[in-house]
Amino acid sequence: MRKLTRFVCLLMAMLCLLPCVLAEETEDVVLRGYDKKEGYVYLTLGTFPQTAEGERLPILWRVLSVEDSRALILSEYILEARPLHGDYKQYANKPTNKKYPGFSGDFTQTDMAKYLNGDFASGNFTTGQLFLLAEDETFGMFFLLSGDDLKNAKYGFTSNESRKAWGTEYALNNGLFKYMANRGSHSPYWTRTQSTSNTQGARCIKSKGELGYINVITEDEGMRPACWLDLTKIVIPTGTGTKDDPYGLDLAPEFHAEVTALEDQATEE
Repeated sequence: MRKLTRFVCLLMAMLCLLPCVLAEETEDVVLRGYDKKEGYVYLTLGTFPQTAEGERLPILWRVLSVEDSRALILSEYILEARPLHGDYKQYANKPTNKKYPGFSGDFTQTDMAKYLNGDFASGNFTTGQLFLLAEDETFGMFFLLSGDDLKNAKYGFTSNESRKAWGTEYALNNGLFKYMANRGSHSPYWTRTQSTSNTQGARCIKSKGELGYINVITEDEGMRPACWLDLTKIVIPTGTGTKDDPYGLDLAPEFHAEVTALEDQATEE
């Protein structure tokens, strides 16, 4: 009887420890970039309206690459439609143009760049989530991929088909263009690269998944944001990294106090 009692107690103790062990193993997950055999790893970060009714859902991201303790991630879906810039002359013209000075296609000066690092960032991510980002020295927290990025085989872009992306119901209901079913029912989306054929346009994904261009004032072109994650600041407590069960990110414990201070500062302001 005593042996049975000791066995039951030991078994219960082991069961109590099991969740802790599993949690520790999950938090030790190391993100990887695109792999030719394994494909992409997926994670969620932030929320955005995505259903036809505008319900907010976690934003799904694919991990393109991991380098120097950073991960480049790209929104799996096209989140909304909006122009790259509202003034094509300003976008195209050189700063030295005396009649109408512009900024020669500098993405950092576009309406899109200002939106991504303004209302998009502040309205869809918590202070703690933004803290997980490794801000790009040139483009800030959020940006669009370049035309060259979308031809980079290391990121998984090996064909026209691999560049296609689909809009959320929310995006489609709010003006995002969709190609016909015989093309794949996908939607076009911007890059941050100015067209060399027409300086009033930016490069974008077209009907076959190929790169083309369109005028920057086009309103039904899609926005598919990207950003860098600072891997030194994250733990991964949930998920398996698949598209159906993406990793959930959390702030590493050693940064909790710093984020709390930032939140308090924001409240005071």
